[in-house]
Amino acid sequence: MGILSRQAIARRLEAGDIKINPPPQEEDYDSDAVDVHLGDHIYEWKTPPKGATISISLWKQPPDEFSLKQFSRQYLREVPPDNFGIITLRPRTFYLADLRQHTTLPTDIAMHVQGKSSLARLGMLVHLTAPHAHAGWCGRLTLEICNLGPFNIEMKPGMTIGQLTFWVVEEPGGAATIPIGQFDDQETALGSG
Repeated sequence: MGILSRQAIARRLEAGDIKINPPPQEEDYDSDAVDVHLGDHIYEWKTPPKGATISISLWKQPPDEFSLKQFSRQYLREVPPDNFGIITLRPRTFYLADLRQHTTLPTDIAMHVQGKSSLARLGMLVHLTAPHAHAGWCGRLTLEICNLGPFNIEMKPGMTIGQLTFWVVEEPGGAATIPIGQFDDQETALGSG
């Protein structure tokens, strides 16, 4: 097997195997992908007070034991839109953003999220790491966005920001019994609760 085609994605959505809410429109489909859209919330890390430093000592505990949810609630701030609903991404700045779509996968389908080349050519990386959502995953993906370019980039919630591709898992039996991870069922970049 391999990557699902446009027709296969549409069939799995129609059958209810894959759930995307809100559902994709006809113009969101590519030959083997579905466009996804920027959600309503974009966050950036708060800048420490002048002269202060915040250290995250991952060597003291495994990274999986570090509570990103707790740390995020303390140090992330939401980037407010202007009066026209525009959010400006400054050069050389890192952001976390929610996708508009909530996705539920069956135990035989995994998913990848990736950016659009038109944004990448402006210096905007839409997803830096971990593009893989495991079979059986459910939630709203958080994008790891970085504006590497020299220009401000203006965005609005609802605009196309990336795309999802879907993959068949050849032996899906274990997916139903293995815990997926700390971001399963998340609704925002701040976590699920």
